[in-house]
Amino acid sequence: IDGEGDSDEAMCEPFFMTGWNSWDVTRTPRIRSYYRQDGQEKLTQQLQRAAQSGMNVVRAWAHTVDPSYPVMWAPGEYDEEGLKALDFLLSEASKYGIRVILSFVDNWKYPGGVDQMIDWSETAPEREIPIPGSLLAGGDYNQDNLEQDVKNYIVERHSLFYTDEGTREIYRDYVRTLVNRVNVFNGRTYRDDPAILAWNLINEPRCETWLIKDCERKLQDWIESESAFVKSLDPNHLVTVGEEGFWSADSPNEYANPTWWAKAMGQNFRLNHMPDSIDFATIHIWPDTWSRPEASFQKSWILEHMEEAEEILGKPLLLEEFGKAVRSAEDTEKRNDVFSAAHELVEDSVRENRALKGSLFWNWETDLIRSPGAYEVNAGDPTFQLIEEHTKRMEELRKQKCAFKCEASKPQVFQLGP
Repeated sequence: IDGEGDSDEAMCEPFFMTGWNSWDVTRTPRIRSYYRQDGQEKLTQQLQRAAQSGMNVVRAWAHTVDPSYPVMWAPGEYDEEGLKALDFLLSEASKYGIRVILSFVDNWKYPGGVDQMIDWSETAPEREIPIPGSLLAGGDYNQDNLEQDVKNYIVERHSLFYTDEGTREIYRDYVRTLVNRVNVFNGRTYRDDPAILAWNLINEPRCETWLIKDCERKLQDWIESESAFVKSLDPNHLVTVGEEGFWSADSPNEYANPTWWAKAMGQNFRLNHMPDSIDFATIHIWPDTWSRPEASFQKSWILEHMEEAEEILGKPLLLEEFGKAVRSAEDTEKRNDVFSAAHELVEDSVRENRALKGSLFWNWETDLIRSPGAYEVNAGDPTFQLIEEHTKRMEELRKQKCAFKCEASKPQVFQLGP
């Protein structure tokens, strides 16, 4: 925040996001010796490289995806080493000018995820069908290759996350714990820490209307109540949902969804981001998962959301996840095309003062991660060079922008530029 002349009026500097996703940060700092490698040193090196490459945001899970490295043992019982790992991330990120988006809970993995919180709840019905082995083995929540009655049970139980009071209290206790935590490395309380850019309520929520007809309403009610709850504890930081950006059935933009099933996931991009307690909108793009590899779809998906963010929501938009799997040499060129197209749209938007304010690619982990997956981008990849070129262009665009008057109703330190 800068003051101009003798005026005490607060001025905000435009901030455009160039960064990456990393889901392994609650584990990496806890690995103190792995083939003579230290996890804290590796994370610091990654943040240093990110800053040198011009990146300014990392989106990370504020929970675990590995049961061997828990953050929460049970409702209200937390692993101090897991919380210290988050402390270390925030402390180190602040040293290198990296801002952090933290997601409270995951839709997909069992550890630190929706289904684990439901199973812990004292008010949720006891589980009648065992947890699918794929979930316990670290896989994602899905109903693939299941009998219909088992599939229905899993979907119905998953939806309890948005209405069960015991589950809600487990979630809220974790929110309170994080927001009020004092970082052991720098003494900052999370709610006052400028290293935190924003909170995600949840990563990619699902409440499936093909089976539960009022699931869209349940998810919307949950977004409204929990975003307001987070804001009541922490008015200093931005809050968003963390969703892909699907449109529900009968919404004006239903036609723009990537697949036939997207309209039945309970999301409604417009309504989900409408509450005053939601500060900016997000979208994700998964050309492989959605079987939509064509460049024309990627462009239209982004532009449709930009238009709605501008004309209906009046809020900034972040391309929060995008990636392309590389399983062969020719896939690298295809990934480069996906990244270049996304970068071009972000840069055009910033140049023209439109809604899209940045992008975070999926994913970049430290060298310690054992199974980074086909989507990971490494510092030596040709794609990484494209990212560095993009960050340079974004910085040049930022320098051309002027400071603007901060909105009194918004947390000034964390406002996004026009």
